[in-house]
Amino acid sequence: MRICQAMLARGFGGAERYFVDLSRELARRGHQVLAITHPSGMAVSALRGTAGLELATARSLGTWDPVVVRRLRRLLLEFRPAVVQAHLARAAHHTGKAVAGMHLPVVSKTHNYVNVRYYRHVDLFIPATHDQADYLAGQGIARPRMRVIPNFSVLPAAMPPPDRPDTILAMGRFVRKKGFQILLAALGELRRRGVTLPAVLLAGEGPLRRELQRLARRHGVEESVRWAGWQDDAAAFMDRGTLFVLPSLDEPFGIVLLEAMARGVPIVATLTQGPREILDPGSALLVPPDDSNALADAIAQSLSHPAAARDRAAHASRVYQSRYSAEAVVPQLESLYEELARSAQ
Repeated sequence: MRICQAMLARGFGGAERYFVDLSRELARRGHQVLAITHPSGMAVSALRGTAGLELATARSLGTWDPVVVRRLRRLLLEFRPAVVQAHLARAAHHTGKAVAGMHLPVVSKTHNYVNVRYYRHVDLFIPATHDQADYLAGQGIARPRMRVIPNFSVLPAAMPPPDRPDTILAMGRFVRKKGFQILLAALGELRRRGVTLPAVLLAGEGPLRRELQRLARRHGVEESVRWAGWQDDAAAFMDRGTLFVLPSLDEPFGIVLLEAMARGVPIVATLTQGPREILDPGSALLVPPDDSNALADAIAQSLSHPAAARDRAAHASRVYQSRYSAEAVVPQLESLYEELARSAQ
C-alpha cells in the first residue's frame, strides 16, 4: 500500500517520535511510504536513508499559509497514496485542505487534546486513549469518526539484570507540565529524610532547564542529578536505570512509559490521563500529580523493595508486548488504512 505520513513540527517530542517510528515501521513491513516533515525538523535525519521510504519536506509559516498547501498537494499528486495520516494541528489543517477533490482519505492521530477547528477536513480521528475519544465527543466529533488505537514503541522487550546499580531515570521536555520541578522537590524530601540518593539522570531539554538546575541546588540534590540531554537511543538510556519516574502534571499518553515498560524498568508515575489508561497497581506505583511527598514515598518504596519493583516491571513488560508493541499496534493501523482505501474507491 502507498501511505503518506505528514508531520510539520520541528521538534522531537513524543508525537514526532511516533511519526518517525510509524513511518519506518510501515516501510519495514513492505509499504511504500511518503514521509513529509519540516526541512529543519529533527525527524529528517532519523528518516533519511530508510528503505522503502520517500522523504519530502514542507515548511509551514502558520495555519494561514497557502504556499504549504500547494506544496503538499503537489507531493500527494505525485506520490498518489491510498491514505494520508497527519500528525498534530498544522499537518492536519494543511493536509486536509490539500486533498480537496482528490477522494483521498485523511486520518489524524490526536496526540493530545486538540483544538478541533484545525481538524475540520479530517475524515477520521485516531485518539490514543479512550479519554481522548471522550474529549473529542465532547467537542462534537461523532463516535463513528474515531478509532481508538494506542501509541506504540518499537523497542524490543528485555528484562534487566537484578544486580544493576540503583539509578533513577526521567525523560521529557523541560516544560512546566512535565513536572520535573515536582520530581526535584521529591528528591529533596528524600534527602531531608536521610535517604541516600542514587544517581538521577534527567534526559531532555527545554526552556526550564536553568530553573530546574536552580531548583536542584535549592533542594540540595545537585550532586545526585545528571543532565543527560536529548537521548537518541531510548533503549540504551532505559537500560541504565533501576527506576523510571514520570512526574507529569498533564500527560495525554506518555510514549516514554512504553519504553520503560519494554526494557523492564520499574515505574513510578502520576495519575494523569495516559498513565491511568496504560498502567495499573500491578505494573507501576501511581501517585497523585503535583504531590512531591507522595512521589517521594513511591520512589522510596520502589528503591527499598527491589524484588516487588521487579515483579511490577515484569508485569508491565508483558502488558507492553501484548498491547503496546509495534507488533500489537501497527496491524491495527494497517487494517484501518485498508478499510479507508476501499471506502474511497
